[in-house]
Amino acid sequence: MRSSKFGFTNTEDSANALTQKALGLTSNYAITEEGANSAVLNNKTAPLDIQEVVSFKSEKINKLKTNAVNIQYPSPVTQGISYSVQVTDTLSTTDSVDATFRVDEAIVCTISFRHPHSGNISGEHIATVFGRAVSALRKADGTWRFDDLMRGAERPVTD
Repeated sequence: MRSSKFGFTNTEDSANALTQKALGLTSNYAITEEGANSAVLNNKTAPLDIQEVVSFKSEKINKLKTNAVNIQYPSPVTQGISYSVQVTDTLSTTDSVDATFRVDEAIVCTISFRHPHSGNISGEHIATVFGRAVSALRKADGTWRFDDLMRGAERPVTD
């Protein structure tokens, strides 16, 4: 019987929960583009001048390469898959004193995955890796590292 496992042992849960938003992708979004391997949805709850767009994309990879880690026992499976979700939100800034002031700015977040097209990899495995990536973006006290990262401070700091 075969089993799969990750090599890390730092698996203690944080007391800082991440709350999922109930987006209602099938009820609150209009499909504005649809292709063989992609879909683009536009949030109907946002005004037309302050849009939110959610895009899903997947593609097959003929020869998967991962240079980040040294794989000692590579899988015979060389084909892979890449898939992602991208959320593009519009941040609109106005001024209560100057009614003519308005600046709209896009903020884009892309979450992507790439792995062999292997039956050894399950959705649960992907969820584990995703949870660890999100955890890498948080400090031990539960605050986000974005203020540091947007200033180019990639190295984790003590809390």
